[in-house]
Amino acid sequence: MVDYQARWGGLALPELAVPLYDGGVAVMVADDPGDTEGVGPCFTAGTDYYSVAHWFCVDLQGRFGILYESWVPLHSSVSGWIEARALADAAQRMHRVEVWKGREAANRARALIDALPGLIEVPEVQGLADNWWQGDGTLLAVYEGEAKVFWSQEAAFAALYAETEPRADELRVTLRSIDL
Repeated sequence: MVDYQARWGGLALPELAVPLYDGGVAVMVADDPGDTEGVGPCFTAGTDYYSVAHWFCVDLQGRFGILYESWVPLHSSVSGWIEARALADAAQRMHRVEVWKGREAANRARALIDALPGLIEVPEVQGLADNWWQGDGTLLAVYEGEAKVFWSQEAAFAALYAETEPRADELRVTLRSIDL
């Protein structure tokens, strides 16, 4: 907690640019340490943009995640969460090719990863429940954290982005060819 506060404490983050986590953490600050059943020692990661049912927390292994009635680590580190937020922000300036929500979001994203061999996992994200892939002018985001913490696959979300309109058109053709 001391290390977290020294590195991240006071960092104000822009509102998360995807329709998940109700904006995310607004200001990072280590707070409310405790021992949570099923998680062990952890602490809240900061103040939220909006009132949410869950808490953003960091556990003893340094994993960043969300806690409600269960613990779901989103990223292997706080740095992974920051990287994912930066990618979400960058994706907003790209061409959105497709968005999938609900039960099929993660399955469709996995099918796309298999169909596009140039997509590689972004290692800096250190994704666990949420992750990003990149390659050849393409970004792919998969968010399953809320779906897992609330036991509802309806909350899953995936989005595909392209740097240019010609790349977006190529990706749309690929999606049609593999029935996505």
